[in-house]
Amino acid sequence: MFEPKYTSTSAIDFGLGQMDLSRFRIERILIMPKHEAWLRREAVVRSALYSTMIENPSITEDEVAGAVQAATVESPASKRPDVANVESALMWTDFVSDDPDVPIDERLIRNLNWLVMQGLPGAKNPGQYRSEPNWIEDRGTRVYESPYHGDVPHLMHEFSDWLKSDLELHPALRAGIAHVWLVAIHPFVDGNGRTARLLSTLVLQRHGFGFRKFLSLDAYYARNRDGYIEALQGSLGPRFNPHADLTPWLEYFCRSIGIQASFLEDTLTRWRMMMDELHRDLRPLGLSERQIDGFVYALRMGYVTRKDYMAITGVSALTATRDLAQLVEKGQLRAVGAGRNRRFIRVGPPRERQPEGQQDRLL
Repeated sequence: MFEPKYTSTSAIDFGLGQMDLSRFRIERILIMPKHEAWLRREAVVRSALYSTMIENPSITEDEVAGAVQAATVESPASKRPDVANVESALMWTDFVSDDPDVPIDERLIRNLNWLVMQGLPGAKNPGQYRSEPNWIEDRGTRVYESPYHGDVPHLMHEFSDWLKSDLELHPALRAGIAHVWLVAIHPFVDGNGRTARLLSTLVLQRHGFGFRKFLSLDAYYARNRDGYIEALQGSLGPRFNPHADLTPWLEYFCRSIGIQASFLEDTLTRWRMMMDELHRDLRPLGLSERQIDGFVYALRMGYVTRKDYMAITGVSALTATRDLAQLVEKGQLRAVGAGRNRRFIRVGPPRERQPEGQQDRLL
């Protein structure tokens, strides 16, 4: 039977307390359902790109920003098949996390890996346990040797039993252990890291710590990649050890959730304040709710096109043209370009927007 080894430290307790408080506050911030769907879509796209970036550094911050900008109205978010696969897996994770009748077990983990790896060039037996040795490399150096492939089915069976057990354990600790132990076993030929991050997200959401499905831990890991790798190495060592001390990783994991949850709380609070201000300013101009939605989209994404407006409001091309013309007439938007390239941008200086940087837009 798998029995994780760790020590409850002050660092872990602090992270758990911070995330508990942020969770309480985040769940009580009022956001319109349509806007919540936008923000959740952005979170999925961001997480898909950053999770892939951890394994593939050729993905850039500009690519992330461009995909997130198109997230509300376009799918898939990226033409890269590896990113599109993770995006699909995240959407499936969001769906399954709401269904307690679907057990978190070996079958589910294998399906996550299949979703991540299916159809990729060179992908070898997605969703199937490996039948050969493998290891973890970082910048060309072998840093971890996984267990003998013949032991993988037994190790995964024990791990699955633990995941399904009814333990009195904080969801963050359960998710953190799930993450690190799947990495430790490394049961698949490829895609183990992405599968482990999806599994931890699923465990958090299933046990009431989904943070409204806005939280993107992958963004934190990608931007702090060295710390992420060091925390895993600090617990796992150079080779598989069934008695590994998971404390260093759990301290990092709990801290990462606490930090991200705190930024998420701040971001959603600013969003709510911005929406209150916009309704106070725009309602007296005689603008409809959908026109305010179009304005908010332009404000958040930098511009809105007629096609965008039709997608987010569900109106016809004629109605979209009329609504946007009224926003221009009221002095809120300005048209630039012509034909298919016409965009509508906000008139005057943009409202306060979090700058691109270490912790920007971490929904």
